[in-house]
Amino acid sequence: MPAQQIELYFPALAGQSAHISYFKGNHLDSLSVALDMQGKGKTQLPANYKGFIQLGIPGAGTVECIGGEPTLKVESSEAHINKENVRFPDSKENSFFYRIFEEKSLNIHRQSWIQMGLQLYKPESDLYKSLEKENEQAVKQASAVEAEIKKTGLYASKLLHIIGFVSDIQTAINTPGASTAALTSYLQKDMDWEALYTAGRFWRYVQEDYLRLFEQIPVVSQKEKEIQYMENVSPLFGQLKEPMRSAFLETVYTICEQIGWETAKNHILLYISDNKIKIDAQSENLKRTLAAGKTMPGKPAPEIKGLPAGQQGITIVMFYESGCDNCITQLEELKKHYARLRNTGIQVISVSADMDPRVFEHHSKSFPWPDKLCDYKGFMGENYINYAIMATPTLYVTGNGIIIGRYASLSETGLLKAD
Repeated sequence: MPAQQIELYFPALAGQSAHISYFKGNHLDSLSVALDMQGKGKTQLPANYKGFIQLGIPGAGTVECIGGEPTLKVESSEAHINKENVRFPDSKENSFFYRIFEEKSLNIHRQSWIQMGLQLYKPESDLYKSLEKENEQAVKQASAVEAEIKKTGLYASKLLHIIGFVSDIQTAINTPGASTAALTSYLQKDMDWEALYTAGRFWRYVQEDYLRLFEQIPVVSQKEKEIQYMENVSPLFGQLKEPMRSAFLETVYTICEQIGWETAKNHILLYISDNKIKIDAQSENLKRTLAAGKTMPGKPAPEIKGLPAGQQGITIVMFYESGCDNCITQLEELKKHYARLRNTGIQVISVSADMDPRVFEHHSKSFPWPDKLCDYKGFMGENYINYAIMATPTLYVTGNGIIIGRYASLSETGLLKAD
C-alpha cells in the first residue's frame, strides 16, 4: 500500500500549524503540517498504517479519526475544532465509525432508561407492557447494528469491537462477583491485536482494565490475584506476533510496576525466559524490562562495564545519583561500614547516574572503595540498562558472579552483621 495522503482544510485557522499523531501500542509518532493562508495543508501517513489518529491545532482543539484510506480529507470552517464540527468527506471509515458509534450510544442510553422504568412499574400495568415492547425494539436495533458491524471489513468495525470489549470489562469491574472467563477467552482467542496495536488510548485501556478485574477478586490474597492474572496473560506472549508481542510486554510490565505487582512482574519475566520467547526490544524501556528478567536472584550477574570481568566472592553494586537524598543516606551507610565489609572480603562497586563529570568527581572523591564508575549517560548508561535500573538507590548483591538479590538499602542485604 502506498503512503496515505491527509488533506486538511481549516480556513478559520489559516497560517497555523496542525499536529497529527498516529499510534503503535503505547507509543506515538507525530507529523506537523503548516496550513497555508487558505487554511489548507497536506501530509502523508506511513504506508500500511491503519488505525486511530489524533489531529490537534494548538489553541484550537483536537479531534480523533481513523486513518487508513488512500486519501483522508479533514475539514472544518470553525476556529475551534471538535468531533461535532469536523467533516471527513468521502471517508467510509469515519462516516461508518461515527454513525454506528452514535447509534450504539443512543441505544444504550435508551435501554438504560427502559430498565429503570421497568423497575418502577408493576408488570400488570399498561406502562410496563409498553416499556417491554420498547425494550424488544431496542434489543432488535442493537442486534441489527452488531450485524452491520460484522458485515464490513473496515478498521472502524474492529475499533468498535475493541471499544465494546473495554465497556464489557468496565461493566464486569463494577459488578461484584462477575466472571472473568468470557473476557479472558475473548482476549486470548478473538481480540484483533493488530487493530488494537494502532487503536491509540484503547491499547492501554484494554490492558489496564483487564488487570483491574483481578484487583477486584474478593477473599484471595494479593499474591493469588497476581498469579491468576499472570496465568491468564502469559499465554499471549506465545500467541502474539511482533511488534504486538514486545509492545504487550512493555505495557503489562509497566502497569504491574506502577501498582507494585512484583509477583506478577517476576512470573511474566520467568515465563518469557523459561519458554525462550523472543522479544524484539527496540526501546530502551523494553531493553530494561528484559534486563529485569535476567537480573533476578540465581541469574548470572551482567558484566560491569568499566571493570575487569568476573568479580569473585561477595560484591555490592550500588547504583546512585548525586543529589538524591536516599542515595546520599545509603552512600553514607556504605562509607560507615566499608572497612568492616572489606575485612570480610566483600567488594563494593558504585555506579553513578551523574551526567556532569564535575558533580561525579566532587561526590565520589570521599568514597573509600576504589571501584567508582560513571559513563555520564545517566539512566541510559549500559550498566543501568543491563541491571534494569529504573530508580536510585538500587543495590545488587552478587556472589561469584551470581545475583543474590536486589535491594533499596544496605540494611536489607543482611550483610551488616553485629560486631
